[in-house]
Amino acid sequence: MKRTGPLIVLVLVLAVVGAVAGNILGRRSGSDGGGRPVKAIIGSEKKPFFDDPEVRRALSRHGFSVRADPIGSRQMPSRLKGYDFAFPSSTAAAEEVRRNSTPAGDNVVVFSSPLAVATFVRIVDLLQVAKLAARDSGGVWRLDLKALADANRRNLRWTDIPGNTFHQVSRNVLVATTRPDDSNSAAMFAVLLDKATGGDLAATAKLFTDQGAVDSTSAEPFESYLRSGLNYAPMVLVYEAQFVDHAVNAGLTDGQTLVYPTPTLVCRHTIVPLTQTGVEVAKLLATDRDLQRLAAKHGFRTADATLTAPVFSQVRPGDAPLPASIEGAVPDPDYPAQQALLAKLEEKMS
Repeated sequence: MKRTGPLIVLVLVLAVVGAVAGNILGRRSGSDGGGRPVKAIIGSEKKPFFDDPEVRRALSRHGFSVRADPIGSRQMPSRLKGYDFAFPSSTAAAEEVRRNSTPAGDNVVVFSSPLAVATFVRIVDLLQVAKLAARDSGGVWRLDLKALADANRRNLRWTDIPGNTFHQVSRNVLVATTRPDDSNSAAMFAVLLDKATGGDLAATAKLFTDQGAVDSTSAEPFESYLRSGLNYAPMVLVYEAQFVDHAVNAGLTDGQTLVYPTPTLVCRHTIVPLTQTGVEVAKLLATDRDLQRLAAKHGFRTADATLTAPVFSQVRPGDAPLPASIEGAVPDPDYPAQQALLAKLEEKMS
């Protein structure tokens, strides 16, 4: 009995020494979490990228350990305290963050992703019957937003489409989105609808209000699409990167496919550095080839197309190719123009 106490103490000492040594070795080898702590507030669609162990190790090798908190891009300006950088999903959203903060450096575009619509092969077939979608000359599926707005104006329902024997839901044909006042993806979709309808604010507002209650971040509806399929919604607004990431790293099931709105818009995911550490990490994310390769692995389009091409070549949803480049995209709206549109839209939706 007298030996028990010293043995327990010895075991505890060895355990503590082992843990400390393991921690030191882990940091030296660039394991997950090693390095200077960095706090980031990010668009939710980038969470899989920052959660990737390869990304964590790459950042650790450069001496950083990034904690990334997801939130809707348009909610960021009021939540910036204590963060080293903000990483919203467009240049307009980044400008809004910049106007509501004291930046430590210039904004940095890290990668981009166009808006797209996650759907299902059988739904695309119905959209084609309803003359809302068609393949372009390259075989890419396109959703005509003007035709969609016109159809919604006359309350076209899924049950009205000839040949619809599998999605017998008496709801209007529309795209499930987040709320424009909360999320960059929905705000940019509003910009596209405004362009497609020639400034018909009532038609744009109706495509949002007909949805009822919606989520606040772009990750939520996409996760519901993956989890519940048609029981959630037949069409869901996403960033192309979300779909490509899922296709490459998890695999497509149940006829999941992707269509591109016409017109579309390329969202440039942009960092606003809020501290000097944020300046350093922003530059690293934008210029380090390994981190850019990992961004491509998660579906984002990088400045170097040779990094994106091997990833995109693996994805052919519904036998439709992904476009090598996005032609004829609507330019990013400037901050004042976007704010003016969203203010009018919010008033119309209330």
